[in-house]
Amino acid sequence: MTTATQNTGRRSLPLTLPALLGATTLPGRLYSELESAIIRGTLQPGERLHADDLAKHFGVSRIPIREALSSLGQAGWVEIKPRHGVHVRERTVVELNELFDFRADVEALVARWAAERRTDSDLVNLKLAVERTRDAGATVADDDGNGFIGFREALRQAAHNSVLAATSASLEKRARFYFSTVQDQLGSDWVQLEQQVLDYVVAGDGEKAAALTGEHIRDTGVAVHQILFGNSV
Repeated sequence: MTTATQNTGRRSLPLTLPALLGATTLPGRLYSELESAIIRGTLQPGERLHADDLAKHFGVSRIPIREALSSLGQAGWVEIKPRHGVHVRERTVVELNELFDFRADVEALVARWAAERRTDSDLVNLKLAVERTRDAGATVADDDGNGFIGFREALRQAAHNSVLAATSASLEKRARFYFSTVQDQLGSDWVQLEQQVLDYVVAGDGEKAAALTGEHIRDTGVAVHQILFGNSV
C-alpha cells in the first residue's frame, strides 16, 4: 500500500484516467471523461469518487466536479448518498440480462431498417467501417474520436430514424459498461459478423440482417454473463 493510500484510505486515481482537455462547457467535458472512464472500467464499480481528488487530477475547482458528478448521478452512472459519498454504480445480473435482451431487439430493428432504408452513401460508410475493423483486427468497432464512425454508428445512420439511433447509442454505452473489461475474452468474430450483416444490408434483406444481429447480441449477453457472474441467475 502506498503512503498516499495509507494516509487517506483512498485508492489513488488511475494514471490512465485522462487529463482534461479544453472544452466549451467544463462540467460537460468532465462528465464525458468520467462517463468514459466508468464505461471502460478505469473507475471501477463500487469505487468512491472524491471531489477533491478529481479536482486536483483535472486541475479544476470542486464546483464543476460536483456538477459533473450530479449529472452522472442523474444518468445512473454513479450513486450519490448522504454521508456515504459518490460511488460508481455496481454491475448486476438482473440489469445485464434485461439490457442485452432489450438491446437485441433494438439492434435487430436498426439492422432491419438499415437494410430497407440505406442510401449509396450509407453503404460506403458501412463498407469502410468493415474494412477498418478488418485492418485493425479490432474486437469492437466504435467511433475513434477522429471522425471515423464505427459499424454500429454507420448502421444507425443507415436506419434513418433519430429516436431509434439515440436509443441504440444509449444502450450501447450501457452494454459497454458490462463487456468493455472482458471483451478480449469474447472471441474475435466481429469482422465476420459485420461482413455478414453488411451483405444482408447490401441485398436489402432486412429480415436476415435483423435475425443475425439480434442473435449475436443475445449470444454476447450470455457470454458476458458467464464471464462476470458465472452461473448466477
